[in-house]
Amino acid sequence: MSWRWSLLRYVCLGTALLAGCGGEPVHVDDPSSATYQPTPTQPQAVGGRLVGPLIYTVDARSHDVWMYFDFARGAIVPIQDPKTEAWDVLFQRYVVKTNGGATNPTRQGGLLSLQDRDFSAVTAVPEKAVFVTDVHPKNRPTSYNPATEKWFNYSYLANVLAPKPLVYLVRTHDGKYAKLRFLSYYCVNKSAGCVTFEYVYQGDGSTALAGAPAHGT
Repeated sequence: MSWRWSLLRYVCLGTALLAGCGGEPVHVDDPSSATYQPTPTQPQAVGGRLVGPLIYTVDARSHDVWMYFDFARGAIVPIQDPKTEAWDVLFQRYVVKTNGGATNPTRQGGLLSLQDRDFSAVTAVPEKAVFVTDVHPKNRPTSYNPATEKWFNYSYLANVLAPKPLVYLVRTHDGKYAKLRFLSYYCVNKSAGCVTFEYVYQGDGSTALAGAPAHGT
């Protein structure tokens, strides 16, 4: 190993958590990493039903395009005006934001991270749940959500991003509720940016997040 390569490796390992050598987590061939094919975009209104658990994969590989997920339609949806149209969670690479707070003050989106909880055991939103909305500090170029800023662990040695075993409660843009957990960040071709999550969404506006799944789920 040349001294130049050794120096480059030292510099890379000394950067911030997300920086790596290319400014974000980098993936190498790791047979232990789960991979997924992006879910076809087929928005369909679910109405007042409880749906899930469902697994959805967002193709968030673009560095320039944001992907908008709407729980009420169970899919990534095309958005022309993010301030007025219906969507709940926003994805670009490993960044996850909501339709609320500093990202869009006119909507109710927020997140709550639950520590040490099993996904199936979370059956309702707690009565005094405090949701975290997006913020935009002066020292950052864009808004972000503190609850999902570190939804993963990143290994410098393996160069792999792995979701933490966390359950997130979601308050949607219109004040309804869902729960989700992240499963993977990798596509079937081993490229990074396919954000895969499992979720349950309550369409009737109540806080119940358990019950018989909808047909076909």
